[in-house]
Amino acid sequence: MSSLSSSQQQKLSQLIEFTRLSENDARRLLMISNWDINTAIDNFYQNPRIKHEPQRTDFNPRLAQKMFDKYQDPEKRDKITVEGCMLLCEDLGIEPTALEFLLISHQLNSKMMGEFTRQEFVEGCTKLQCDTPQKLKNIIPSLRNNLSDDASFREIYSYAFVFGRQFQQKSLSLEAAVELWRLLLTGRFSMLDQWIQFLEEKHGKAISRDTWNLFFEFASQKDLDLSKHDAEGAWPILIDEFVEYLKQ
Repeated sequence: MSSLSSSQQQKLSQLIEFTRLSENDARRLLMISNWDINTAIDNFYQNPRIKHEPQRTDFNPRLAQKMFDKYQDPEKRDKITVEGCMLLCEDLGIEPTALEFLLISHQLNSKMMGEFTRQEFVEGCTKLQCDTPQKLKNIIPSLRNNLSDDASFREIYSYAFVFGRQFQQKSLSLEAAVELWRLLLTGRFSMLDQWIQFLEEKHGKAISRDTWNLFFEFASQKDLDLSKHDAEGAWPILIDEFVEYLKQ
């Protein structure tokens, strides 16, 4: 059940207990049901093949290895690097700078943007039961739909910090942070443009993990009212300065 939010893990356990499906079949059913447990149960009863003939997986570990080999860097054994990622994105019909690549990278356990180890990649493919680029492509809509779940979105947001860092760097460069915030928070945070403008004008420095995480908490507040912002609260100084910047 790795890479699932706590709410998704609970739903998966409930569906397995209720339907007696295998973990892979239950997970697949929840994914196509947009992780709505009631919809998944309805689909289970409405589809006799799911109920009486549990789906057989045609996942082939050898094909997953061959898929990795297609993108492997010829000069770096057991590693996919930037050129291979570009080819993978081409096969998936997505852009390397698109949200979809971040979601796929998360599922395939990438620890750094533009790079996969063989173990990460194959373990991710096994978890997803995907042994061809087309199968990976087919699950992208479900991965996007999962972002409607708050816990899933929080997990992706947290992962993005690790994903976007340069090798052996503890902080995220401002340029990388801005690009990731645009990917993740456009349409979710109404003051995103002002936040980015403030950072570029007044901050100009790398973003720490604490700032990254606490900004998410700040931006996720319902009915955010800056007039009620508590400068003596637990927010980092940078957020306090942002509020003052907006007021001025």
